[in-house]
Amino acid sequence: MDSMFVVKGMRCVPEKSHKKMIRFFRQSGMTLIKVTVSAGLILLLMRNIGWSRWVDQFERAAWGGVALSVAAFVLSNILGALQWYMLLHHKKIKISFPQVLSVYHVGLFFNNFLIGNVGGDALRVFDIRRMSGETSSALSTVIMDRFIGFFAMASLALFATLLMAQRMVADAAIESIILVFAAWALAAAFLFYEPFAKKFSGIFRLLLPESLHVKAKAFYYSLHDFRHERTLLLRLFCLALLIQSLRILTHYWAAYALGVRTYINYFFLFIPIVALVASLPISLGGLGVREQSAATLFAQIGLPSVQVVAFEFLAYLVGILATIPGGVVFALRREKNRPADV
Repeated sequence: MDSMFVVKGMRCVPEKSHKKMIRFFRQSGMTLIKVTVSAGLILLLMRNIGWSRWVDQFERAAWGGVALSVAAFVLSNILGALQWYMLLHHKKIKISFPQVLSVYHVGLFFNNFLIGNVGGDALRVFDIRRMSGETSSALSTVIMDRFIGFFAMASLALFATLLMAQRMVADAAIESIILVFAAWALAAAFLFYEPFAKKFSGIFRLLLPESLHVKAKAFYYSLHDFRHERTLLLRLFCLALLIQSLRILTHYWAAYALGVRTYINYFFLFIPIVALVASLPISLGGLGVREQSAATLFAQIGLPSVQVVAFEFLAYLVGILATIPGGVVFALRREKNRPADV
């Protein structure tokens, strides 16, 4: 009896409730830390740049460039939903494209505000499990969708590096891109070449309890199954190149709207690094981290921080605007599922 309850003041609280409280406070604490990181970086940038100079950038914005930025991001989202739709159907999860488009936008909308740009992915898995009853397959499609996207972005960055190697002012940028691409190449080898993955089996066995090791192994083979679909993977990779190019163009047109005139190749070189840094779980939606890393990178080609921070924040606002349909879908779905008042 004693093991089922935890004493709290003068009353007993069930142990499960106590664990939920601990989990809630832990998650709240981590969220507070990440909000503080985002706010601190933004305030630091604003202090260095000056609020009036930053606002002045937006007052002179060319709305044609903003419209092109929105159009590029909207199109990339539709194609991104198509990419995920193809992965779902490979896993025999028969959901219509309009449903996938709806769920995909809900995930994108929440990625703007949740930690590390991946919080919305959990909602995607939850929605597909709710619709199909499949959890492992849904999770594997979301991870593969992310993997292909990041690999395509790293490939674009490597290609831009090769084109612009002579114009680069710092070898560190070239080395960073090559390192990122090499990391994703190793990840691809781990995912699709089983003998290579087995070399790490002992490490995972030591780190994970037996029950988790069994689940991790089953999940690995769920991803590994894609290796037989070479035609599908090639199509997905080509589609991902187009999607990521459109998302890089979102930043380029946002910069163009604010008067930035520089080689588009630099955006294909720097934005993938910015995206990877912003995806780290250290801020909300990458806010602050995105602007700080972009300012550092574009400084190499002489762009002032005030311009870089302004166009990156504008690109962030464009992302929110283009994914508002996901927020509307989520709100209406919640309203529909809410029980009637008695």
